[in-house]
Amino acid sequence: MKVFRFFLLPGIVSMLFLMSGCNDTPNSVGVGIQNKEDFGVVHVDTFYATGHTSLPNHLYTSTLDRFMLGKYESSSGPAYQAWTCMKFYNWPDSMIGIGSRITSAWIQLKGVYRFGSNPSAPLTFNVYKALASLGNDSLSYDSLALNSRFYFEASPIFTVTPDNLGDTASYIIPFQKLSLVADWFSTNTDTSHLNDGLIFQPTSSNIIKGFYSFNNADTSLQPTLFVMYNDTNGVSRIYSHKTGGAKYVSTVSQLITDNNFMYVQDGVSTRGVVSFDSIPIKWPVSILRTVLEVVAQPSVPVLHDSLYALSVAPTGLSDGASYAISQTATDSSGRHHYSIDIRAIAIRWLSNASVRKVAVSGFFEGGSFDLFRLYGTGALKPRVIITYSTQP
Repeated sequence: MKVFRFFLLPGIVSMLFLMSGCNDTPNSVGVGIQNKEDFGVVHVDTFYATGHTSLPNHLYTSTLDRFMLGKYESSSGPAYQAWTCMKFYNWPDSMIGIGSRITSAWIQLKGVYRFGSNPSAPLTFNVYKALASLGNDSLSYDSLALNSRFYFEASPIFTVTPDNLGDTASYIIPFQKLSLVADWFSTNTDTSHLNDGLIFQPTSSNIIKGFYSFNNADTSLQPTLFVMYNDTNGVSRIYSHKTGGAKYVSTVSQLITDNNFMYVQDGVSTRGVVSFDSIPIKWPVSILRTVLEVVAQPSVPVLHDSLYALSVAPTGLSDGASYAISQTATDSSGRHHYSIDIRAIAIRWLSNASVRKVAVSGFFEGGSFDLFRLYGTGALKPRVIITYSTQP
């Protein structure tokens, strides 16, 4: 053992010496051994869009924290409509069968948003009894309007004409047909379509209001059904109920008026789709950064001044694989420039994608009626700036 230790010590000393030498800054000999071209060459190339279009996108509004109701028409721009479908359900056992003792009932809605140039414009609407289930999120405005006799009664139960209320004020909808509410409270296992809910159809034409839905985390802001009734002792009581569902369906006309632009519309959901079919970069390369740049025509200010870029399938519809949000700058002419990092999408394009497209959507598609008119042609048409490296 003593002989082993004697020979091991010089070996350890020599190893430490060599290791300390490796930690020093390389000298000129080491630099000469490594070819600088082995690090690859960095390129920065700009490519302009080869095509653009605007495609409708279905909104799943039952999952949102708000719903829309109203109608807005202008002499020079698009015309919008939003109808609301609402249902209260799941009554406590103690309230089943109180129908004959209900003396009054009303719904309270809490406002959160307004679309329209006149803040004092009143929102008036008809309330209809629904005749079929409205819970399917594939329901569209067209299917509801074109098949109205299937979905709701021909005549409204009543019309709501509130005072001119602020954007965040509460709307009170009093029931003028208590037998309808009595039917709701008759059972929790409805097999006779006693409670398919209500449909609100706007009648005024210059405002759309947004209201908090049942999905809002703050229960004080959720739609509330109030019922005044007499208990078994004849004492008048008020019961409030917040369990339910709400959604809206919407439509827009006269949106696309100039094919030189892409139209990104919230509230109805139309998305822009951009094609980049002439990118000659050959795979494999290392994509360091890719920025999509789009420019909006100066227009009415929007509530949420941001856009998303989304990966798409060959059809142009979002595939959910990748998305990124924009950064915004404004030039001297008032145009908004949106820059979006789409590196993940560019990697898909260059590695194996048969179609090189990207979709552009509004930041809050279901929560506003913002409209972005994006240049699709000319000097301001969409472009991508790709930073990448190639091996020698």
